[in-house]
Parts: sequence; C-alpha cells; structure tokens
Amino acid sequence: MEIQELINKLNELEQLQYAYRYAMGITNFDGNTVAPKNSYKARGQAMAILSGETYKKFINEEVKELLFSLKENEKQLDFTTLRKVDEYIDEYEKTSKIPMNEFMEYTKLQSDSNHAWEQAKANNDFKGFAPYLEKMFEFNKRFANYRNPEKKPYNVHLDDFEKGMEMDDIDKFFNQLKKDVVPLIKDAVNESKGIREDFLERPFPVDKQKELSSLLTDVLKMDKDNFIIAESEHPFTMGLNNFDVRFTTHYYENMIASSFYSTMHEAGHAIYGLNHDLKYNGTVLSGGASNGVHESQSRFYENLVGRSKQFINYIYPTMKNLFPDQLSDVSANEFYRAVNKPKLSLIRIEADELTYSLHIMVRYEIERMMFEEKVNVNDLPAIWNSKYEEYLGITPPNDTKGVLQDVHWAFGLIGYFPSYALGSAYASQFLSKMKETVSFDSDVAKGDFSNINAWLKDNIQIHGAVYTPKQLIERVCNEPFNPKYYADYLKGKFSDL
Repeated sequence: MEIQELINKLNELEQLQYAYRYAMGITNFDGNTVAPKNSYKARGQAMAILSGETYKKFINEEVKELLFSLKENEKQLDFTTLRKVDEYIDEYEKTSKIPMNEFMEYTKLQSDSNHAWEQAKANNDFKGFAPYLEKMFEFNKRFANYRNPEKKPYNVHLDDFEKGMEMDDIDKFFNQLKKDVVPLIKDAVNESKGIREDFLERPFPVDKQKELSSLLTDVLKMDKDNFIIAESEHPFTMGLNNFDVRFTTHYYENMIASSFYSTMHEAGHAIYGLNHDLKYNGTVLSGGASNGVHESQSRFYENLVGRSKQFINYIYPTMKNLFPDQLSDVSANEFYRAVNKPKLSLIRIEADELTYSLHIMVRYEIERMMFEEKVNVNDLPAIWNSKYEEYLGITPPNDTKGVLQDVHWAFGLIGYFPSYALGSAYASQFLSKMKETVSFDSDVAKGDFSNINAWLKDNIQIHGAVYTPKQLIERVCNEPFNPKYYADYLKGKFSDL
C-alpha cells in the first residue's frame, strides 16, 4: 500500500475516533450539568455501548497493521503525522491489553460512580459510595497489571497523566517542597491571623456572581462564540475542539471567592483548549502536553494572575459596582490580602497557594497506599482525617468536607492529583521566562492580556500534545523543570503579604 493511502486511512480513523469522543464528551458534560437527576441510569448503559464501539473500531488487526506499517515507513512521514502515529500506537498498546467487556463495564461504572459520589457528598454518606470506589480502585489496579505487569501499578497511572513521571520523581518534587515551602507555612499562618476576611462570607447574589464570571472571561479576551460556562458540583473543563470548549463553575451565595477563582482556574484550561493549532483539531494531538501542563495554564490564570495585587486592583472597581453593599467598607488591598491569606483549611479548591500542595500530598500518599495494598476503601475516611491532622493540624468534621470533597476518584482519575502541584510549579517557571520579554506586572495592572495570552499561546498552547512535558519545558525555558522557581515565587509573595 502506498504511503499516501496509509495516511488517508489514518485520517479516516482519526475522524471516526473524534466523532465518538465528541458524542461521549457531550453526553458526559450533559450528565454533569443539566441532565435530570435519574438520567444516569440510562446514560451509563449508553456510554458503555459507545465505548464498546470505539474499542471495536480501534482495537482490531486492520488498525494494528495500519499503525505499524506507518511506523515502519516513518522516514516518509512529516513530523506531525509521525507524532500522531506514535500517540496512536501508545494508545493502542494500552487499550488492546484490556478486555473489551471490562472496558465497557468500566465506562458504565464511571457514570454510575459519579452519580453515587454526588449523592454521597450531598448526604455525607461515604458508606453509600464505598462500593463504587472499591470497584474503581480494583479496575485501575487490574488495568495497570494488564498493561505493564513489570511496572508498579501506580507508576502506570502516573505516566498516563504526566508522561515520564514515576513515584520517585513525585517524591523528589514533594520533598523539595517540604524543604523549601512547608517551613514557611507555620509562620505565615500565624502572622496572617489579623488579616480581615469576614466580608468574603457576606451574601453575594448568585446572579451577580454569574455576571462577574462572564466579565472575567471578557477581561481575559475569550471569544464567547467558542465556549460556554455551566454549573456543576465540581468545576471542570471539556475541550472538544477549538470552537467548542465548555467549562463549569459553581456559585455559593456566601463564598464569593469560590466562584471567582474556580472561574479563573477553568478559564485557564479553556484558553488552552481554544488555542492549539487548528491543524490538530479533531486529532490525537489536540489535547495538552500533559495534565500537569494543562494545570499550569489554569493555575497561571487563577493564581499568578487572579490572586496578584495588580489584577485585584484592576478588577476591584468592577466588583464594587456589582456588589456595592457587600464591599462598601472593603478596600482593594483588603480584598487582595483576604483571598491570599494563608490558613490551614479543609477544602483543596479553596486553599491558598502556600498550603495548597499539602492537600495534594494527602491525596498522593493515600493513592499510593491503596495501590500498595496497605489500606482498603473502608479505611479511607479515618486515614484522610489523620493525614489532615498531620499536615494541616485540622480534622474534617464530616466526610463531605473530607474524603468525599473531590470527584476525581469517582471518575477513575487516579494518579491525577500530583498534576495540580506540578502545574503550579510549571506555571512559576513559565512566568519567570515570560517576564524576560513581557511586561507582565504592568500589563496585568492595566487589564491588558494581549501580550500575556500571545506568549502562552505561541510558546505552549499552540503545540497541543506534540511535545512531552519534559520536551515542552526545555523548549520554552531552555532548561529542565526546576521547582525552585515555585519555591522562590511563594517565598517572595508571602513575605510581602
């Protein structure tokens, strides 16, 4: 078969895979936002059938022969096509080792488990969720052994989210944070006790919070024809293509900072999804370099921009116009100090930058313990509480604010959590490089994101999944990943605060 004919068949495969991903993505988004409460009963079955079809269309001898024929002729392929082939071969080798019936069963479990988690969180009912969570961990352990029996199972899943990363790498990263950042926390928390924050819990009308979320995306120069904002129990972003990105936030009347920063965070993910090169649309290269790099973009807009003094000073007049009564006695500086106040808190997504990584360490250590068979699912509430006491000196009053607070395990995203801390560190290193050519502070102070957005797009976002995280960081920063930038950023910010 001629090389062009092989490439044409690859393109046909891509288009078919994209259509299935799109259909399943829309179904999943609908289920998490506007679908009727009991729709999960039928949706899980539909998702299982669709996943079975994707499996059959992809895992077969014809596709295998196509992919390896292209690989054998790689010298005749351009760089982009070769990267697609490599990604597809990697995906094929992972998926083909999982029996189709288990693949379908797992997809149904994801839908059912997500619903069970929502109910359990609302009702503080870990026991009702535990059977689903136990199955989820069992599936992921088994899948890891199918895929690479010679490798530690948890390392298999870490590599899914951050290619090339293993437990030893994550341990070194967290040990560096424990050395450089954790010693700052006790003093910073004590010294910040006098920072006023009572006004953050005043009643802020939800309709005005929604207006603020929309205005924030305007400031960030996001094209409203290409994205939407919806609501869900746990905020998330779904990038279907450059012209259809969907993200969610949540609104609590007495927690204005929650919707503000979940919107900024998810907007960062959305911007990444909107900005990969159009030639990658609908292809296996349309995602980000890794979950950690994706988190670098969300944490960049949430924290490096959104929690900066320059941005607060810029956006604060708008906020006072929206909430004149709630903020009548609050200055921009008081708001800035309040949303950055370091404190030992229970909820990860509400945590300040300084203590945030402690929340990630808890989850990482629990996942490791589960994969190393050191604990079982029924132990998790007690272990979670003991680790919060150990790391943050506080104990959750219930499981809703403890082990049930995150959706990730319910949906099988085991191994994802380290990406959040890595993303924060990547973002700090990217910012340091950006400042060599972009007047970041003065641009943010003016609400001018043209140069900032362009730098992120041209250096990171446009490349989609073409590069591994290691390759991308070295390409952008002219040096390997270095967590020292993150430590220096936190030291500088919280010493000034």
